[in-house]
Amino acid sequence: MKNPICAGRRLPALAVTALAAAVLAACGGGDSAAPFDDPGSSSLLSETGSSVANGDLMISEVASNYYSDDVAWLEIHNPTASSISLKDYLLRGSYLDLDTQYASYNPVSFALPDVVVPAGGYMVVAGRVLDTLEDNEQMVYVRSGSIVPFWSGHGSLELLRAGQTVDFVRFGNSNAVPATRAAWRGSAVAALPAGPNEHGKAIVRLQKSGMPDSNTAADWAQVNFATPAGPNDIGPGVIDSDADGIPDSAKQAGGTYGGLDLYAMGARPGRRDIFIEIDYMKGNDPALLPRQEALQKVVDAFAQHDIALHFDTGAIYAEQFEPAHFNLGGGNAVAFEPCIELVTSGAAPRAGCTSFYDYKRDHFDVRRNLVFHYALFANSLNSDGSSGSSGVAELNGNDLIVSLGGYGFSTAPGRNLNMLINLQASTLMHELGHNLGLRHGGNEEQNYKPNHYSVMNYMYQFAGLSETPDSINAAERYYLAAGVKNKTLCNLVENSPCGEAFRIDYSDGRGAPLDERNLYEGANIGRGAVSGAYADWDNSGGLTGSPLARNLNPQFDGRLSVLRDFDEWSNLSIPFARSRNGNNYGDTLDVGEPEAAVRPNPMNLRSIQRIDEAPLPMALQQALDEAHGALHAWKQHHE
Repeated sequence: MKNPICAGRRLPALAVTALAAAVLAACGGGDSAAPFDDPGSSSLLSETGSSVANGDLMISEVASNYYSDDVAWLEIHNPTASSISLKDYLLRGSYLDLDTQYASYNPVSFALPDVVVPAGGYMVVAGRVLDTLEDNEQMVYVRSGSIVPFWSGHGSLELLRAGQTVDFVRFGNSNAVPATRAAWRGSAVAALPAGPNEHGKAIVRLQKSGMPDSNTAADWAQVNFATPAGPNDIGPGVIDSDADGIPDSAKQAGGTYGGLDLYAMGARPGRRDIFIEIDYMKGNDPALLPRQEALQKVVDAFAQHDIALHFDTGAIYAEQFEPAHFNLGGGNAVAFEPCIELVTSGAAPRAGCTSFYDYKRDHFDVRRNLVFHYALFANSLNSDGSSGSSGVAELNGNDLIVSLGGYGFSTAPGRNLNMLINLQASTLMHELGHNLGLRHGGNEEQNYKPNHYSVMNYMYQFAGLSETPDSINAAERYYLAAGVKNKTLCNLVENSPCGEAFRIDYSDGRGAPLDERNLYEGANIGRGAVSGAYADWDNSGGLTGSPLARNLNPQFDGRLSVLRDFDEWSNLSIPFARSRNGNNYGDTLDVGEPEAAVRPNPMNLRSIQRIDEAPLPMALQQALDEAHGALHAWKQHHE
């Protein structure tokens, strides 16, 4: 009995999503009826003739793919000394119908756009899942009606020109035959890895082997690291022993990853490395330009936990490549737009707003897509461009926005500059934390937990952290958030954001639970208590010896519960490209939004969630106003 999908029977979309790998594995080659006719298939077959791959384009990489809501992609290489346009070629291969969720091995044809593959260059070809996806110089999208290229562990791909096969590969259980029969001999390449944790792998023609083209499975090798739009320079069997998403071979002198010299950029074996490109909007607002001091604060926080953070801001602080000053060869000043947004659920940006992904498409090297986070220092998330949310980030992804524009930050020495540096640092580390899988409560969304000592917690994101959370002043950040005891940002006893000793960190999980139904003020904020230290939860002005029932959330979440800390440093999710929630390049979901809408991604289609931040607290705006007033008074006195 033929598989229902191969025989053209419609199945529910979710069933196809879950069963795509198994279904295609059972379909075999071209002996079953295709749900859709390919008008060119019979006319393309040729019993004689040979491949015309010599001096022509070749398929150089086929990436792993699993769910039917992933975007399948392949890479085409131009080994010649001249540029070649794709417009004279057809891509032919296994497919999925987005409307009906039919999937089949039986190949159909896709026209390729009029884009040039430069001499010696690479081009990624991916399924056009949404009409809003746009081509760039490294990646193009194809679709025929509602049909897109698709495979799981098994499938076939073919390049044709003038009715003859230019290149062909089949893998797994596929028995597909090329149009020019001599273009393939022998068995298929071994099946691609297919599974929920197999993302970011590929079959490739290896660069070190000269990218052979003998029209056999011997030309192809299976690798653990895909290299989109770049040389296939990661060999079979190479692993990621540091669990940071970077192959070990790329952490050695002379090693590269898709042509990127990550070793020169600072990657080293035996240590986790995280790379982040930061683009920034042009403009007069100092909040738009990432400060070197702010970046260094974030770098230093990660270094305390043996994680090397590598920022790339381009030529801001070094004209040439210089990792110590955050120039890794990327980082761009981009056009100013009053409003930026991570588009949700397939919708267009709001009126007056520009999609974050337009910037990423135009300025982010596709070769970086599986290893770099992409950050944008932007003006605002409000459609009118006014000051508002401090940022937004994907949860377990690689995209984030810092949006501190319009708040009146200043570079005047002293309090003004300190707040600019410190708030850039805390916001960037907060949004990056979401990319690394952290929520506002660590492993949950419950915010404002005094014992959750982390920049992810709104109680500490802008106020910073004390060096002594067991002291008599340990609860003053809580007092500030709760609006009691006349606490302001600048009169915090220790590590105020208005000074230079501001401290940011993720939690190590050592905070003791706080039961809001049975609170003891002598336990302080759950991180120990020196003699005389206590947390004045009832604002009585003294130590209350009896247990209290008190909601500690300044926003009053309406319930009493046990507040728990979380060890964030031990639970960071760094190798984003390995998971289904990995490297997104398209639409996102608000946290809690049903994951039903299609979301585009040039590498994989992810059900990514995003977390929008609240506007900056009134205490911060008050501190900015006070700093401006003090500066104005000083100028008047000295003029």
